[in-house]
Amino acid sequence: MNRTTAFFFDELSLWHSAGAHALTLPVGGWVQPPASSGHAESPETKRRLKSLLDVSGLSRHLQQHSAVPATDEDLRRVHGADYLQRFKALSDAGGGELGPQAPIGPGSYEIARLSAGLAIAAVDAVLSGQVENAYSLSRPPGHHCLADGAMGFCFLANIAIAIEAAKARRGLGKVAVIDWDVHHGNGTQSIFETRGDVLTISLHQDGCYPPGYSGEQDRGRGAGLGANINIPLPPGSGHEAYLHAMERIVVPALERFEPELIIVACGYDANAVDPLA
Repeated sequence: MNRTTAFFFDELSLWHSAGAHALTLPVGGWVQPPASSGHAESPETKRRLKSLLDVSGLSRHLQQHSAVPATDEDLRRVHGADYLQRFKALSDAGGGELGPQAPIGPGSYEIARLSAGLAIAAVDAVLSGQVENAYSLSRPPGHHCLADGAMGFCFLANIAIAIEAAKARRGLGKVAVIDWDVHHGNGTQSIFETRGDVLTISLHQDGCYPPGYSGEQDRGRGAGLGANINIPLPPGSGHEAYLHAMERIVVPALERFEPELIIVACGYDANAVDPLA
């Protein structure tokens, strides 16, 4: 095995636009336009990460790749045809509100397919033995997206799509998803909650998003009972709280489950200065 790290990125993924917003409020009426687009899910935070990789010199040590967009078949393993048609139609018409806190702009459908394709390629690179691990800078994000609807800046369930593609193409068995985004990974949980072959673990701020949700009682259903773990943390929890949760809950759960692959939903918004938590 070539024990290196791959970085999957495409500049086009940063061209998805939610339209003019002030944080999460659409501009208009009494909402003043900010100096830039102003939406909380900004391409600049992702571009900043890529810039830091480049100026630090770390990029030279990574295998850097783009990817092809997810195919219709890839998308339909997770999402219903009616939802995909509605998403494409709204995108083709110039954009609008696809779901709760889920505004899109022109071309967002094609960019979201590319975002999912980056995740598929990252998983495939690891499973094929090309690299030991991989990072996909996927935008738009995906962990709030349900099988039949957009939500919370998320329009396609990138991780779920990548998992299902790997199962179909490579016979992948058990997978664990660790989501340490400050918001609950409700879309990923919903898609896999009746499945025993995918362990979903979410560490998130208690009651933050979806609004009021904690989830400590939700353990999965049917064949998936016990394969879903939620760890709601109080607002203000810091480094030690995350370490404690990882050491006492997450790592033992992974050891019991023995996954063939671990995927991290690597949201950075648990940062203390994030405006949405």
